[in-house]
Amino acid sequence: MATPVDYGDLEFTRPAQQIKAVNLPAVPQRIFDGMKQYEDAARGFSTPGFERTVKDANGREVTGGVIVTHRPANAQVTQLYRMPTDPSRTELSRLTYFDIGSGRTISMFHGIPGDDWRGVHRRGGAIMVMDLNGNEHFQLWRYWEDSLADQVLPKVQGELDNAPGLGRIERLTHDDYRYGSLVTSQTHKLMAFASNKENNKDTLVYVTRLTDSNAGAKADASPFTLPSRLVAPSTGEGTTMYSPQSFSLDDKYLLIIRRYGSSYNALYVVNISGEQALAPKLIEFPGATEKAEDTAFADAAFSPDVNLPHLIYCTTNAYGDFASVVTYDLDTASVTHITTSSAGIQAIRPILWEIQDLKVTSDNIVFTVNVEGWTSLFFMPLSGSHKNTVIEVKVAWERGWLTFQTNDSNDKPYELTLHLTSYHSRGRITYLDLLPLLGSVKEDENGHAYVLASVSPYAQAAPPTVAREVPPTLIRYKSFDGLEVPAIYYHPAGQSVTPVIIHIHGGPESQATANYRTPTHSYLLNELKIAVIYPNVRGSSGYGKKYMAADDVLKREDSVKDIGALLDHITSNMRNELDSFRIAVAGGSYGGYMSLATLTHYSSKLACGIENFGIVHWPSFLENTAAVRRAARRREYGDETIPEIREFLDRISPINNTSKITVPLLITHGENDSRVTVHEAVSMYKIVSKNVHTELIICEMEGHGYKQKSVIEFTNAADILFLERYLLSKSNLYTARLEYLQYFIHKQGRQTIDRASTSLECLCQ
Repeated sequence: MATPVDYGDLEFTRPAQQIKAVNLPAVPQRIFDGMKQYEDAARGFSTPGFERTVKDANGREVTGGVIVTHRPANAQVTQLYRMPTDPSRTELSRLTYFDIGSGRTISMFHGIPGDDWRGVHRRGGAIMVMDLNGNEHFQLWRYWEDSLADQVLPKVQGELDNAPGLGRIERLTHDDYRYGSLVTSQTHKLMAFASNKENNKDTLVYVTRLTDSNAGAKADASPFTLPSRLVAPSTGEGTTMYSPQSFSLDDKYLLIIRRYGSSYNALYVVNISGEQALAPKLIEFPGATEKAEDTAFADAAFSPDVNLPHLIYCTTNAYGDFASVVTYDLDTASVTHITTSSAGIQAIRPILWEIQDLKVTSDNIVFTVNVEGWTSLFFMPLSGSHKNTVIEVKVAWERGWLTFQTNDSNDKPYELTLHLTSYHSRGRITYLDLLPLLGSVKEDENGHAYVLASVSPYAQAAPPTVAREVPPTLIRYKSFDGLEVPAIYYHPAGQSVTPVIIHIHGGPESQATANYRTPTHSYLLNELKIAVIYPNVRGSSGYGKKYMAADDVLKREDSVKDIGALLDHITSNMRNELDSFRIAVAGGSYGGYMSLATLTHYSSKLACGIENFGIVHWPSFLENTAAVRRAARRREYGDETIPEIREFLDRISPINNTSKITVPLLITHGENDSRVTVHEAVSMYKIVSKNVHTELIICEMEGHGYKQKSVIEFTNAADILFLERYLLSKSNLYTARLEYLQYFIHKQGRQTIDRASTSLECLCQ
C-alpha cells in the first residue's frame, strides 16, 4: 500500500467542489458557459443489459426492462434507470438517487433471478459491484425492490439511502479488498466472483449459492456478509490472477482464466461438484501455432445446448496474430475454427481483424470485430437454415464504436440492445431484433453472408447532439524504423492551417477508436479551431499481438519515437493543414507518461503539454501501484527489482528528465488513485515547476479517471484555459520560453542556451 502523500509547502486554492489547485489562474465563467452544450452532449447513455422477467410475491409476471446508466444534469455521479424493452415506449424510470460524496464507480450491475440469503425470497434485481471513493476497492452490493420480495425487510444497517428511488441497496462485503467478475450459472442457482480477499495480492475465484443457500442470515436489520467457498486457490507461485468465465449446464464445472499480463493468459476448467473443488485443469488447444506465453483467451463460455454440454466457445490468438472465435470440445479435445484467418487453417469465415466481444446465447453466437477502430457486428445461428453461417450485420448508422447486449436470459437470444458511440453521439441506445433478418440474408461478391439492418432508437436514451460535428479520418505515417503507425484525425471544418493537439491514449494495451471523445474534443474543434490527432503508437491493441508487444520493457521509448515521427510528419506532410509551431501533447494514465516523455524528448517542437494521472517515475509507480496489479504491470513495463531493469526505468522516467521540458505543463490527478498514485503528480510538480510554468490540480475523492460532475467540468474548463493561453497565444508561449531561457542561464550557464534559443526563434517566425 502506498504511503500517504506529502504535499509539503504546496499552497492550494479551492476553485471548485472536490478540487484543490496550485498555481492555477481563475477559470473564467465564459468557458463553463461555452462548454455547457458539449458537457450535456457528453452525458451519454449506456446499458449493462436486460432485466430478467420474474414473478412477484402473488405470482404475477413482471416483465423485465432494460437497465440504463446515465448522469443526469443535476447529479454529481452516474445513476441507474429502467426503460421498457419496446423502443416505441418512452418511459425512463430512475432507480438510484444515492450520492456518497465521492467519485464512486459502479463497474457491474449484474442481474440475477433472485436470492434467499436472508431466508426471504427476493426476486430479480442485481448484484452491484461498486467502490466507495474511486480507489477501485470494489465491494458487492445487493440491489432489490420490495415489490418483488416475499417480505419487506426493515432498513438494514449500512443500507444506502436511496430515497426516493424504487430500489434498496445493501452491502454484502465489508472489507477493503476487491470483488468483481460476476458470473451466474445457467441453472440460476450459483454465482461465481473473483476477489483478492485472501491476501490482498492474489485474485482468486469463489462460488456462492443464490438459492437454497442456508446462509444463516435473518430477515432483520443486521448487516449480512455473503458466504462463499474458494474454488480456485492460489498456486503459490508469484501472483495468481484468476477470473471466472462460465458454469457448465449441470453446475459441475467452471471455466476460469488465469491472467499473467495483458497479452498472456490461460484457460482452465475446475470441477466444483464435490465439497472440495479439484485443482484447476489447464485446457491445451491442439495445433496452436503460437507460444503459450504469447497467447490470450477471452469470453469463454460453455454451450447452453443440452446436446453439447462439453462444448466451449471462446476467443483466442493461439492460432495467429489476431484473436478469433473458436470452439473446444472437452470430450474430444478438438477445435473448430469459426473466424481464424491464419494460412492452412479451415475456418467457417476467416476474419483478419481482432474479435472484440463474444456472447454465446441459447440459439446463436454474437460478436463484434474491431477494424482499425471501427466496429462491425456479426452473428452465427446455431440452428435453422442458416446454422453455422457467420453473418455480418450491416447496421445503418454513421459508424463508429458499437457494443451490444442480448436478451437471452428472457429466452429471446436474437433480441439486442446496441450502444452506439461515434463522432455524432457520446452514447445512445438502440434496439435490434436479428430474427426477422434471417429471412433476407444476402451474399457479397466473396460469397460472405450479410444482412442489412435498421435500428429502432430509444428516444429517452439518446443525448443531445452538437450542431457541428467533425467526422474522423484514418491517417497513417511511418515511424523511425519504417513501422506504419495509424492515427485518428479530426480537423476543424472550414479551416486551413490550424494548431493541433496530439492526444495519446492510456493502456498502453488500448486503442484510439472512432468513439466520440470527451467534451473538450468538440469544443477544441468548433470553438478554438484546434485540430486533434489520436495516434495508436506501437503497444496499442487492435492491430495484433506483435504490434501490441512492440513497446514491451526495453522497447518502451520506441513508442515515444512514434510521437517524434508524428511531429516530423506534421511538419513535412501536413503543413497545408496544421501549424507545426503550435502543437500540444496530452494524455492520461500511460498516455500521461507518453505526454511527459514526449515533452522531455521534443519540447523544442511543442507549445505545451497536459498530463492526467500519468506515470512520472517507473520504479515508484510499480512499487506503489495496487499489489493485485503489480505482477501484470511488471510483465509489460519491466521488473524494477532487477537492477539493470531498474536502471533503465530510472533513466527513461520523466521525473529524471525534467530539465529537458521547456514549455508550460498542466498536471491533474485523482487523490485516491490506486493504479498510479497521486505521489507521481506531486513529485513531478515540485521539480518541474522550478523550470517552467506548471499548474497542478488534485481531484478529491477521485481515482484513476474522473466521475464527479464538479471535477469533470472544472478539469475540462482548466484544460481549455491552459490551451488558450499556451497553444493559441504566441505571446504567452514566447514569455514561457523566455522564462525557461533565463532559468537555464542562471542554472546551467551559456552552453545550454542554444537549444532554448532555437525554439524561441522558431516561435517568432
